[in-house]
This record gives sequence, C-alpha cells and structure tokens, in this order.
Amino acid sequence: MFRNQTNTKGKLTIAPGLFMITLSSIALGAAFGGYLPLISLWLETLGISFQKIGLVSGMAALGIVSSAYFAPQLVARYGNIPVINIGLCLAAVMMVALRFTESMTLWLSIRFIGGLGLGLHWVLTEAWLARIASNQGRTRVMAIYATAIGLGFAAGPGIIWLFGFETITPFLVIAILPLIGALPIYALRKHEPEITFAAGGSPLLLIRKAPTVAMACIVAGGVDLALITLMPVIVARTPDASSMLILSIVPAMAIGNVVLQYPIALLADRYGLRKVGMIIATIGLALCSLIPFFLHSALLAMILAFLGAGLVYGLYSIGLAMLSKRFSGGEIIAANAGFVIIFELSNLVGPAFAGILLDIDMQLGLPIFLVSVGIFYLLVSWLRRNANPD
Repeated sequence: MFRNQTNTKGKLTIAPGLFMITLSSIALGAAFGGYLPLISLWLETLGISFQKIGLVSGMAALGIVSSAYFAPQLVARYGNIPVINIGLCLAAVMMVALRFTESMTLWLSIRFIGGLGLGLHWVLTEAWLARIASNQGRTRVMAIYATAIGLGFAAGPGIIWLFGFETITPFLVIAILPLIGALPIYALRKHEPEITFAAGGSPLLLIRKAPTVAMACIVAGGVDLALITLMPVIVARTPDASSMLILSIVPAMAIGNVVLQYPIALLADRYGLRKVGMIIATIGLALCSLIPFFLHSALLAMILAFLGAGLVYGLYSIGLAMLSKRFSGGEIIAANAGFVIIFELSNLVGPAFAGILLDIDMQLGLPIFLVSVGIFYLLVSWLRRNANPD
C-alpha cells in the first residue's frame, strides 16, 4: 500500500504524489513531443522509407514492454524512486546517442534501451496514481495526468522550431528534459510508495478480464504514435501541402490532447466510460482520417488534428480509469504493466503497419489504417456492452 496518500474516508489526496508526478510527466511529455518528430524528420533527410521510420520510432516500445517485466524485481531491490530516475538518465543518454550513428541496427538497439529507461517511469508512476485516486475522482486524476503529458507534447516541438532538426543541438536540448523530469520524482523520496506486487505483468491478464481496456490501449497506442511519427513526413512529401504543417501539425494534436482530456473525463463520469469511449473513438478516428485530404489548408488540417487526436487520446485516460476500477490491491500493478505492454506493442506495430500502407498509397494509407483500428475497437466494445460497462 502507499503511505500518506489517502485519507480515512478514501477521498483523493492530491499532494504530494499527484502534483510531483504531474510535473515530471510534463517534462517527459515535452521530451516525447519533441523527440518523435525530431528523429522522423532527421531520418527523412537521410532518405529512409516510411516503413523504416515507423520501425525505428516504434522500437522503443519493446524496451518499455521489457521494463514492465523488470520493474517488480528492480523496485524490490532498489526502491521506486532510484529505479525511476536511473531509467530517466539512461533514456537521456540514448536520445543523444541516436544522432551519432547511421546504422539501422544501432538505431533499433538505442531506441530499445531508451524505451527501457522511459518505461520504468511510466509503469511505476501510473501504478502510483491508480492507488492514490478515489473511486469518485479516478477518471479526473487520470485526465489530469494525460493532460500533463499532452501539455508537454505541445511544447516539445517548439525545440525543433528553435534549433531545427539537422544538427546535434535539438538532440542535446531534448535529452535534458528527462533529467528535469527526474527532479520532482526525487522530491518524493520521503513519500516513496510501498508496493506489493502481484505475480506477473502479462498482458493476458488485462485481455482476459478487461478486453475493452486492452482495445483502448491498442487504439490510443497504435494511432497516437503513428500520427505523431508519420504526419510530419507525410506533409514533407506532399507537394501541395502547407509547409508550416511540418512543425505545427504535432503541436496541434498535443494541444487537442490538453484541452479535451478533462471535458472527456467529466462526460465519462456522467454518462459512463464505455459509452463515451465508443463515441470519442468514432468521431476522433473519423476526423484524423480526413487530415491527409486537407494538407493544402493549414487551418483545416490543424483543426482536424486538434479535435481528432484529442478525442482519440481520451481513450488513454478512459482506459486507465476502467483499469483502476476493475483491479485492486497488488493486482493493479500487474494489470497496469499489462496496459503498458499492450500500449507499447501497439506503438511498435501501429507506425510500422501504417508506414507499409503509406508506402503503397500516401494519401489513402493512413485513413485505411485508422478506420480499420476503429472498427476493431467498436466491435469489441459493443460485444462487451453488457459486461461491467464501467
């Protein structure tokens, strides 16, 4: 259990855990938001295909998956905060190392190791949040967390605006962000959680007990990274696209994430997690699938990106809220590890699969990918409509 995180009535106590984790998540969000388009644009200058760009970007997913399995043993031996912060330092080093090679094998290896470091922060801080939130405030806590990441995402691409993407400088600047994110976690050392781990972090636990939550992971994970990674390259390769979209399309998505998360959480608390999840998935994926057809208009493309990505990302916080309602005690750590594993496997497969379709048809490839994922999610959610809807 966690010490000093809930009061006797079980209501949410937001300090210090939620506040410090939120600060750390803003820094990590900025690192993600800047680094993913940075490596995509840099790889584009080297003439790398969509498929390979998607694979390199998604390879960090395997490292994060591995972290979900290693986290219990590492925490049991060294404690939460040392494990989280060492992971962030490792990720910072790998962000810079990527720029010093043009070997596909080394790119994949570096991305794997960096993902391993980032995953330790992800698994352990989300499990921490799940335990400090009351039933009444859980969806809103997860929305605050998702909003913090989105806020960082919105700021991250600004580094590319300032420093470009062809030199070492933006890589160095972005690598500082995980180190900044380690500071709020270190400040929690007197409030370090005591965690009892359930056996295994297998994704099968989540798939078996909560398939709709697993599908929310797949949609949010596969679509989110595919859009962030590949949209700047799509813009760069589309002759009549507005040039300003190369660096503005990802911030538009991130700002949508920031603005829409809390309203989505309020709607989910009122009308039900499953119902709201199906609605935002349908509308969000439909809007995102229209983006490639409106790249000639920066305003229209950014509106579609703002609304579409913001709605789709809402599935992440809804999925976390559903997870923390379905699981309790030590089992929630295993379930959250499964959540991260599925999300990251989707991060790996989504951009790579979307990249294959884009290499076949640059305008229709992404819409086909998005519609296919959306149909799968809606089918699973509809079949499970009478099974513990919240």
